[in-house]
Amino acid sequence: MQTEWILGSESQRKIDTATRVIAQVSGQAGFTVKGCAAESGVGNTPYDEDTPRGAQNRASDSKRHFPQADYWIGLESGIVTRYGKTFEETWAVVLTKDEKAFFGFSSGLVVPNVVLKRMQETDQDHWQVMPQLRAEHGIENDKDTWGVYSGYTILREISLEEALRNALVQIFAPKQAFYHL
Repeated sequence: MQTEWILGSESQRKIDTATRVIAQVSGQAGFTVKGCAAESGVGNTPYDEDTPRGAQNRASDSKRHFPQADYWIGLESGIVTRYGKTFEETWAVVLTKDEKAFFGFSSGLVVPNVVLKRMQETDQDHWQVMPQLRAEHGIENDKDTWGVYSGYTILREISLEEALRNALVQIFAPKQAFYHL
């Protein structure tokens, strides 16, 4: 029997990432990952607690669209301020058939000062200033913010993988793991 996973996004990048991480963490071979145009219910650039809320909303909306599936995943990237610094991070929520929710988030990459300064000067959100800055610096319409921030040293897949892995390990950890005690 093949396990069906529904991802609350139609992004091929996210579908490929989820497929790779599910295989790594679960050890499953017989599964499918389908994308779904799920609603996040948060802004284009979620801030602080809107980011995990957006991930949970995407997972829940995916379940509403595909109630017969085995698992539903929501992934959401957003901005958070901690310890006086502003980071971009990704949150993952995995819902199971038995009504459990598992949360994970990625490490955060510091949002560059040039981005924060433009946001402050123009009173615009992150999603509004990024296309302006990319155009000014001759960067193609690339939505990989982590790649753009870091000169492509670190790609956004890192945050997607890490957040999803951190949620999935709670489900698929070996029996001796503390998650099962």
